Amino acid sequence: MRYEWQGKALGGYSKGPYEEHTRTPLFRDAASALAHRAERVCLMCAESNPADCHRSHIADWLVAHGTPVVHLLGPGRSAEHAGNPQEELWRED
Repeated sequence: MRYEWQGKALGGYSKGPYEEHTRTPLFRDAASALAHRAERVCLMCAESNPADCHRSHIADWLVAHGTPVVHLLGPGRSAEHAGNPQEELWRED
């Protein structure tokens, strides 16, 4: 496993709402690259609960584009990401 920093493209700190960031080419190119990797990918953040984190927006985008996402919640605990009911927010404009 290797570490690859994607802070500008996928990081949680943005100047506006993260939903707006998901519409930028920077985000979409990086998220699409994740979706098309042959190996498994792990997104990490200091926030432990993905529901309270920007990773939930990344997961929404990935699921809306056909990539399954599993959240690692703790030792021996995981949950598949359910798509956001507002999936149209992550569709291509």
